[in-house]
Amino acid sequence: MTPLVLIHPPAISKRYLQTKFMPYGMGVLYAFLKAHDVPVVQYDFLMEYLFDAPDDINFHDHENGFSEKDFFSFLKDDGKTHKRLRDFIVKYGSRIPPDGKIYAFSIVAYNQFWASLLLAQYIKQVNPDAVIVFGGPFITIKPLDTFVGYGYADYWIKGSGETPLRMLYHAYHNEQKEEEIRRIPGVIYLRQGSIFHNSQSCIDAEKELPPDFEGLHIERYCYDHPIIGKNTLFLPYRISKGCPTGCSFCTGRLVDHFSTKLARKVIGELTLLADKYQTRAFMFTDASVNGNAHLLSEICEGIAEALPGMNWYAYARMEGCSPRLLEQMRRAGCFSLFWGVESANPPTIRLLGKRFQVEKMFEIIDMSIGLGIRNYIHLIYNTPHETTEDMRLFIKLVEHYIDSGKVVFVPHRFMLEPQSHMYAYPHKYGLTGIKRLQLNIFEREQYVYQETDGKTYDDILKRNKEHQKMLKSHLEWINLRNAKDNLLREQM
Repeated sequence: MTPLVLIHPPAISKRYLQTKFMPYGMGVLYAFLKAHDVPVVQYDFLMEYLFDAPDDINFHDHENGFSEKDFFSFLKDDGKTHKRLRDFIVKYGSRIPPDGKIYAFSIVAYNQFWASLLLAQYIKQVNPDAVIVFGGPFITIKPLDTFVGYGYADYWIKGSGETPLRMLYHAYHNEQKEEEIRRIPGVIYLRQGSIFHNSQSCIDAEKELPPDFEGLHIERYCYDHPIIGKNTLFLPYRISKGCPTGCSFCTGRLVDHFSTKLARKVIGELTLLADKYQTRAFMFTDASVNGNAHLLSEICEGIAEALPGMNWYAYARMEGCSPRLLEQMRRAGCFSLFWGVESANPPTIRLLGKRFQVEKMFEIIDMSIGLGIRNYIHLIYNTPHETTEDMRLFIKLVEHYIDSGKVVFVPHRFMLEPQSHMYAYPHKYGLTGIKRLQLNIFEREQYVYQETDGKTYDDILKRNKEHQKMLKSHLEWINLRNAKDNLLREQM
C-alpha cells in the first residue's frame, strides 16, 4: 500500500498558461512528508495534458469539447455516460496507485478543480475506502461555498499543506481520526451536514524545505529557451512566501502571509538544487522577488559568488527597486523581470494599491534595458473609474517602448476578483451593486459593478467599449510584435 499519493491534476481546458512550470508546491509537500517519514509518491499530469495530449478533453475546443450537462451527468452517473470524459479519467487515473490511503490534490487553478472532481470519482470507484483531500491555492483563495458543495473530497485544506497532510496521515495510521482531525490546522470537512473549519494553516518561509521532484519525468519540463539554450530545465524556487503589497484587485495575499528565508538558507538550497538536477536555470516563484530589497541584495551577492553562471527570472515590483539592486540582480544572473505596472496614470496606480512614482518606473525600466534584462510589463485596461487620461498614458507608455527588443507588453482586461479588497470593501473604492454574470460554470467568474459617482452598469459597459476602441490599434500592435518575437525565437 502507498499511504499518501500527491496529485497535480490535469485541466479540462487548454486555456492555461502555456509555460512548462514544475509543480513547486507539490514538490515542497513531497519533500516535507518524506523528511517526516510519511510514505509518499507524487504525480504531475498537467504538463502532459497541456503539451503532449492534443486529443484530451478540452472544453473550449469544438472537436474535443463537452457540455456542462455532459460533465455533471457523468459525475451523477458515476462515469457511465460520456466516452470522452471516461477515457480522460481512465488515462490518468489508471496510472495512480489503486491501493493508496490518502490522495491529496494540489489544485492551482479553477480548470484543474473540475478535473480533480473527475479523478476523485474514479479513485473512489477503484478504492472505495480512499480518503480524498483537495488543497492548493485554488482551495485557499475561494470561499467554502464554491467547492464544498460538489463533494467528492473528504477534506479540504486552506493554506500550507505540510502539517495538515502529515497530521491526516497519522490520524488514519493511528486510527484515532476524529480526535486528531479536529486539531489539524486549515482542515475543512462535513459532519452531519455541518461544515467544520479550522483556521488557515501557515508555515513561515524559513521553515519551508526545498522542493523534491523525485519520481517525476524531468524531461517533460525541459524546453529550448532563446536565451539560455536548448533543452533547458528551469527549477522553481522562492525566497519569500506571500506578497508584501496587497494590491486592491488581487487575491494573492490570501495564499500566504509575507515571510522570507535567510540568505544563507537560500544560497545553500539553490546550490543543492543546481547540483541535484544539473541545471543553473531558475525561476523564482515569489509574488515579488524584491519584496525585501535588502534581503535580495544579500542573496544576489551570494549567488554571484557561490553560483557563477546561474540564470534566473522573476516577478518584481517597482517599489523597493533601485539602480544598485538592478545591477546586483544582473550580476547574479537575472535575465528577465516581470513587472506588475498595471497603469501609468497616478490616480489609477493608487486605486490599484500600487505605490510607485511614474518617473521612477521609467528610470527602472530604462536601466533594466541598459543592463540587458528583458522586461515584461503587465498592464490593465477597463479599470474602475477609468478616464481618457488612462488611455493617453497607456498609449504613451506602449509607444515609448514598443520598438525595444527588451520590452514585452502583457495587457489584460480588468476583472473584479472575488475576495479581493475591491470586492470585499467596494465603497472604499467607489464601487457598488456588485453582481456575478451568469456564464458557463467552466468559465472564469466575472462580476459587474456600478460606481458610487452615479455610473450605472450600462454607463461602465459603454465606457469600456469606447476605451477598448481607443486602444484597439495599440493592442493589435502589441499582439503582432509579440507574435513576431515568438516566431523569431522558434527559428533560432
